[in-house]
Amino acid sequence: MSTNRLFLAVPVRLYSYEQIKHDFSHYLEGKWRDEEHLHVTVAFLGKQFSADVLIEKLSSFKWSFEVSELSRFDYFSNSRVFVATTQNPTLQHLYDKLALVLGLEKIKLNPHMTMMRVKHIQDSSAFSAKLTSVPAPIGVLEPKIILFQSHLYPTGAEYESLKEWIL
Repeated sequence: MSTNRLFLAVPVRLYSYEQIKHDFSHYLEGKWRDEEHLHVTVAFLGKQFSADVLIEKLSSFKWSFEVSELSRFDYFSNSRVFVATTQNPTLQHLYDKLALVLGLEKIKLNPHMTMMRVKHIQDSSAFSAKLTSVPAPIGVLEPKIILFQSHLYPTGAEYESLKEWIL
């Protein structure tokens, strides 16, 4: 049985995901995300709306953000995820506009793309050093927004693209 949740995200294209996996697999144990579903979440909506209602509400929404590069690696220890981040204030502006239209709470975004939910770090100090030694940029945001439905299974999340808006 799965739990279905909706979210809006910007897809990401990495310059060399295979190289990233090669460089960091020595330090990390966990499951790498499928490259085709890598994204930066702009708004998590959960079960607040049905997909049809959400698509209708957003049918005349003016989508806009600046395409930017993912500029650094990070590890979020509270959620145990290995990520790439972007410094892009236009994503916050996009969320703020969505919050007004959809009645979402005001939050401060921390734009990132999760590559792995980490089960174990082999050598914490070497991993920390590696985080800063890989040259940027890592990848780029694509100029579109996707409405995803996340299906949660015991084996992990699977993402289904329901609607795409091209900028």
